[in-house]
Amino acid sequence: MNEMKDYVILINEDSLFCHVSGKGDPLLLLHGNEEDHTIFNNQIAYFSKFYQVFALDSRGHGRSDHGKNLLTFEKIVSDIIHVLDYFHLEKTAIIGFSDGGNVGLYLASHYPERVAELVVVGANYRPEGLRKKDFLQVKLLYGYLKWVGTISKSKQRRKEVIDLMWHQIKLNDNDLKRITTRTLIVVGENDVIQKSHTKKINDLIVKSILITLPETTHFLMIEKPDLFNSLVKDFLLETDRGG
Repeated sequence: MNEMKDYVILINEDSLFCHVSGKGDPLLLLHGNEEDHTIFNNQIAYFSKFYQVFALDSRGHGRSDHGKNLLTFEKIVSDIIHVLDYFHLEKTAIIGFSDGGNVGLYLASHYPERVAELVVVGANYRPEGLRKKDFLQVKLLYGYLKWVGTISKSKQRRKEVIDLMWHQIKLNDNDLKRITTRTLIVVGENDVIQKSHTKKINDLIVKSILITLPETTHFLMIEKPDLFNSLVKDFLLETDRGG
């Protein structure tokens, strides 16, 4: 029977929520912007049959606290290292979706000893990697929230979350060149990430494989969960076998 437990992890005065299920080698799931761990419901149900799955609500999302101070990319990364230490995980495989994929890239670059394998889904290491119309929507929403955030605390906090897709991305070409972890890059055929940008990620990461899922969007994990789960499992098993 699949074991499931919810954890509330304290970091100073703030708390982070993490859903843990299954047994085996650890697999950490990192969701995207303005989402929570439930975006991975299909993956949690599937991968907890083979792994111990850690599905985290990142700071400012879901059931995790935002905190009093400015929400930053570095703070989210620091939180994840804290969570790994809390569960005594020396290293873990990671599936990162969208912003979670960006965080996964940062972890593999700056904390390679903590990342066993990396799967990034619809990731972009620079904000300009988004299609122009989608990046424009981010800029417009940020500008609106910045304006109304002067009179609304909730809007101010949402502005900080949206900014994780813009000013807060802290990655460059050299960061990706440093990644030596085996990496699977997955995108949808009709993703919001520019195809040329995804190809560049593939080119920069020496041990990376790129797969484009046909007839899918940015949310390919939801649209074709069986295909996605199978591809990821095959990738992880290949690593387990020394491939």
